[in-house]
Amino acid sequence: MGRYAIRRILQMIPVFFGTTFLIYALMFALPGDPVRNLTIGKQTNPVYLEYIREQFNLNQPFIIQYLDYLKGILTLDFGKTFNGTPVLEIFQQRWPVSVTLALTAFGLEVLFGIGFGIWAALRKGKVFDHLSLTGTLIVVAVPVFVLGYVAQWVFGVKLGWVAPAGIQDGWPKSYIVPAAVLASLSLAYALRLTRQSLLEAFNSDYVRTAKAKGLPPGTVLRKYSLRNSLIPVVTFLGADLATLMGGAVITEGIFNIPGIGQQLYQSIRLHESVVVVGIVTVLVIIYLFANLIVDLLYGVLDPRIRYE
Repeated sequence: MGRYAIRRILQMIPVFFGTTFLIYALMFALPGDPVRNLTIGKQTNPVYLEYIREQFNLNQPFIIQYLDYLKGILTLDFGKTFNGTPVLEIFQQRWPVSVTLALTAFGLEVLFGIGFGIWAALRKGKVFDHLSLTGTLIVVAVPVFVLGYVAQWVFGVKLGWVAPAGIQDGWPKSYIVPAAVLASLSLAYALRLTRQSLLEAFNSDYVRTAKAKGLPPGTVLRKYSLRNSLIPVVTFLGADLATLMGGAVITEGIFNIPGIGQQLYQSIRLHESVVVVGIVTVLVIIYLFANLIVDLLYGVLDPRIRYE
């Protein structure tokens, strides 16, 4: 397993460089002049504009800008925004907020997605099974921003259980409703995937053999059905963790949460390529290591899987 993990880590290197290059190229190709965008409606000295371009290497060719950015990453220097704020300082302020929100959403997804999926599979064809399928279908069909505004109005304005926006009340009070909205779509998929995987396992030969030997139902579920059924679920959850961190733009906007998703939107609008690529770089690293952990968990869940 150790050699497999080293090989996978080495495979991450070209993926990392390819992803950062692609994102940097997309930011470079955006129409408009980022320096001009900063001075819209203002009287600005052209000499000052040229000074800004020189300070941020905006007058250099694309490949020179990208190589300069990579040089900074290797020294943990992610550059500065147009107003002079170090990107690393922004990360220190905003990443803890987004990580807290994403991990809370991920915990809800694992707890209720897998838990309700198991219960629905055990109660196939009964009331809870039908309610779970109907509820997840509604969640999948309704856009996230609609769920966000509804949850904000019901729990924040109408009932007054939490503050409608902001994180002034700390964790978990300020995070639980936004995290539930953020996790809603993934939770629905995890529930359906867990239910379907378990139903397929219940009809497999090894589960029928275990039942025929007289093993208790709990043992059959825990040691035979559930372990193999969790492989596709774990695959989905591993890929979804980075998605929760980077895909919180809408949720953070609705609930006015000063996280990395809100910063990503602002930086794209201002053409601050160093901030956007820096955020994407961290997300890529999280995504790659999450997938590595998922691959290693396969052997834990299913002893038949071996790493050559």
